[in-house]
Amino acid sequence: MKIAVLMGGLRFDSQRNIINGILEEAVADGAECYIFTCDAWTFSSSYFNQGETAIFSLPDFAEYDGVIIHGDTVYDKSVMDKVISKIKQSKVPCVSLNVKYPGMLYIGMENENGIYEIVKHMIEVHHVKQFGFISGPKENRDAAGRMSAFKHALRDYNIKVDEDYIYYGDYHPESGKDAVKYFYDMQGTFPGAIVAANDEMAVGAYDELKRLGYDVPGQVLLSGYDYAYVGRNHSPKITSVKRPEAEVGRQAYKKLCNFINGVADDIEMELKSIPVFSESCGCTNTDAEDELEFRKRAVETTLHAITFSEILKSSSADFTGVATFESLLIQIRKYVTMMNPQEFYLCMCSKKGMLGGDGASEISQEENLEDIVKYSSEIYIPIAYRNGEFSQSGKFPVEKVLPDEYIGNRNGRFYTVIPIHYQNRCFGYCVLGNSKLMIDSEMFHLFIMNINNALENIRKQNMLNAMVQKLNRMWVYDTLTGVYNRAGFFKYAYGIIEEAREKGQNLFVLFLDLDGLKSVNDKYGHDEGDLFIKSMGKIMTQIHSNGELLMRYGGDEFVVLGRDFSQEDADEYVAKVRAGIDNYNVISSKPYRLDASMGYTLMDPSEEFDLEELIETADREMYKDKNAKKRR
Repeated sequence: MKIAVLMGGLRFDSQRNIINGILEEAVADGAECYIFTCDAWTFSSSYFNQGETAIFSLPDFAEYDGVIIHGDTVYDKSVMDKVISKIKQSKVPCVSLNVKYPGMLYIGMENENGIYEIVKHMIEVHHVKQFGFISGPKENRDAAGRMSAFKHALRDYNIKVDEDYIYYGDYHPESGKDAVKYFYDMQGTFPGAIVAANDEMAVGAYDELKRLGYDVPGQVLLSGYDYAYVGRNHSPKITSVKRPEAEVGRQAYKKLCNFINGVADDIEMELKSIPVFSESCGCTNTDAEDELEFRKRAVETTLHAITFSEILKSSSADFTGVATFESLLIQIRKYVTMMNPQEFYLCMCSKKGMLGGDGASEISQEENLEDIVKYSSEIYIPIAYRNGEFSQSGKFPVEKVLPDEYIGNRNGRFYTVIPIHYQNRCFGYCVLGNSKLMIDSEMFHLFIMNINNALENIRKQNMLNAMVQKLNRMWVYDTLTGVYNRAGFFKYAYGIIEEAREKGQNLFVLFLDLDGLKSVNDKYGHDEGDLFIKSMGKIMTQIHSNGELLMRYGGDEFVVLGRDFSQEDADEYVAKVRAGIDNYNVISSKPYRLDASMGYTLMDPSEEFDLEELIETADREMYKDKNAKKRR
């Protein structure tokens, strides 16, 4: 069985616990599991969030037997609406976690019991009479449920809900700090207890209370939610709510399998949360078994952080210094070897000019945003690392996520798919196979961000180089005909002259003036006049045979400079130009004929001369040709 899991981040313990619960069942069952995740909403940039959430557009759900989504972790409703629509169109079964969607299976964790019991405990045991509440985002279901339970408990104990002591945050520590500042600005003091909707905000609130000189739990009791590492590892340990997160993951997979296999099961299921009273409310957690497991996890997390912090520092420095995509690949390979996951795939979009290479000059500030924020139809893999060996892959359809050559027997394997982008510009994605680097720590995502920044630096540098090249071309080339302009001609002419002087070869200068340009402009317009000039430039470019230098001298005037020309060679060159004009007129459907007058001069370069004077001499010879035509 092949399943897709969509999770809007693995930053919090609650998210990682759910994923681990899913994987515990899926791997044991021999399923092939793809986890599409991102780290949106960690930063305030909407462009960054667009680049992160683009990963949810990657899976073709019809390729999977079932889907598990955690909609609460995706704060942008428009993103989730698109995901839900795609899943329904694919007609594959889906289990939704914590959010109910019509036509989908549901399993969740209730939010009311844990919060209610904490407020009850603070009232009955610690005699608190005034509370503050730090909520998550207003649009978040979990946040709303926890707020409801908080208010419900106060009403049951006839305690007024003070709206001045309610603050809406975003689940991050800074929200906790901002909430405490807000309470202080509103009231100049604090309630007896502050209840936060998660542990991260509770820790942020503690830091700000401490900065302001308030003692926890001496002056203010504090609680959080999720029973996360950040709260359990804090001093004092944060009173929290323990949710059956891993069990939710396990039950979600089982429920999906039961549905696929036609086994009767409840359409909806909700598991209960329980309070864990600890030091931040003046209590002691006496769960010895839980404490032992926590300490083991704390040691593992610390060791992982130490190892990864060195990788992050080194990679940040090394990636910043690379100037080309090829150099970056060398550096990435080095660090992948150090991390040594079972499988690592760098999957890149095959967009023209994406990194400022081929087609870079065509990219501008007015790029199609739709093309930027989506993956290309074809993907290629410049780095594939499997079981300690590197390889690479050609192009394959994006809906496959990985190419057929890497599929093999994937029973009991899992893959974490992470976006690679800069702001809203999608570069591709990374796939970790049978590795918990992303799940165990957010540090791997920081490593990916180092790659993102390096790719953008390379893109910008290549774009700059392309622009410089374009400007250089504009400086030496005529924009209409593509031949040299005056600056380009005189830049390279003296090299030809010097070479002719060294080898004792004659110089050849031809002056050509178009006949009838004014008439074409007057009768057919200046666009047609420009085409008249371009056609002549094309003819003369095609007959080059010996490295001659061709210049558009003026509006309808061209100059050719060559070396090693005899009188016979010069006459032959003029004949070739006339033949080119005749051939053009034969195949042209234009209502006018192309024609030109020409004159040339030959010069011994050992003699003293001025190049402009030599051109003028050829010009005078040209006028002899033009006047002869008029007399006919």
